[in-house]
Amino acid sequence: MTQELPVEDAVHRHAKAIVTMDIGQIMNDLMPEAMMKLQASAAGGGAALQISGYEVLGNQPDGDDHLYDVKYIGPTSFTVRARWSRVGSEWKIVDADIVATEPSP
Repeated sequence: MTQELPVEDAVHRHAKAIVTMDIGQIMNDLMPEAMMKLQASAAGGGAALQISGYEVLGNQPDGDDHLYDVKYIGPTSFTVRARWSRVGSEWKIVDADIVATEPSP
């Protein structure tokens, strides 16, 4: 049985999985609709393959969900706003948008 994580821990686990390209963990954290939406937003970017770090910029509760803004740092940095919801006993990303992109200095 999976030990229940606080949402903040799930957010960091997911961001670390993005940095290390842990595809299994990434897929586990994303609900299919959120995955398809992010893939469409990032189409042709290729930036995800070059991420060197991340920074949690902020969060806010939204009903039973939590919204987190996470900046992924690379040649082109981008910020994702993800809606984390409890699905069964786990926190999952049920919706996500790329809300900002910027070339790194």
